[in-house]
This record gives sequence, structure tokens and C-alpha cells, in this order.
Amino acid sequence: MHRDKPISDSHEMYLKALYEVRGEHDVARVRDLASTLGVSPATVSSVLKKLENLRLVEHERYGGVTLTDTGARVAECVIDRFETLRDVLVEVFGVTSDVAEVDACEMEHGVSPTTVRHMQALLKNVRGGRIQLPKRRAKRDQACPECEAIGICRAAQLE
Repeated sequence: MHRDKPISDSHEMYLKALYEVRGEHDVARVRDLASTLGVSPATVSSVLKKLENLRLVEHERYGGVTLTDTGARVAECVIDRFETLRDVLVEVFGVTSDVAEVDACEMEHGVSPTTVRHMQALLKNVRGGRIQLPKRRAKRDQACPECEAIGICRAAQLE
């Protein structure tokens, strides 16, 4: 990895999910997080303890969960990286929204702030018409149509 991260990818996902599911009072419930993340409430509680020790969330036992100011800033950064990646994949590369959502979610944890900044500048230029992208053909050449057809790289199946 090209950068040292103070928190894990999993922790970033929890902060992002908390940011997105909190209500109008900026409070989320453990069961809402569990449902959003597809994990058990016990798993959520365990991770929340770690995030609380890092001073990224505040969690009252059997009560609501809130982001600290620092936790909210981290979540906003993760969301910003995700949205930038998703938009580049859709607007520049012509990837479908569904595929872009999944790919951006995987990529958001490893991309550097410098790369995100450059991607944002690229998007700004594309959206402003300063960069013209080539027209996409209806049927593009594919490097590996078999892999695309099954939705996973065949090389990954060898592991």
C-alpha cells in the first residue's frame, strides 16, 4: 500500500455507513448499521468499541451511535473518494452505474488523496467541456470478454 492508514478499510466502511444511516438528529442505531453492512448487531458493537477507543464515534450501551467531529470528517473523506471514483468510472470510462458502485467501493480505501484530487480535476474539465472524450461505440472491444461475462476475473478463481 502506498500510504499508511490510521484506521482499517473496515473501520472506514463503518464510519461511512454510520454517516449515511444517521437520522435527522445525527444518531444511528446498531441494528440499522448491522442491516446496512450485512453483519450481526454483535459484530457492529464490537467494531464500535474500537472506533470509540479511536475517538471516532460515541456509543452509549444499548443507545444511539454518533460520529465525533473527527469521525464525521473521516466519513466525509471516504464518501468523497467513493463519489469521485464512481463518477470517473461512469463519466470517463463509461462503466455502468451498478458496476461503478461496486468497483468504487472496493477502490475507495486504497486510492491516495493526490490521485483523488487529480480525478476531481479531470471530472471538472470533462463536465466543463474542456476535455472531449471520444465517442463510445455501442460494442467495445474487451480485453477479456469471458471474465466480463461471468463478472469476475478467471485468474482470481485460481486462488
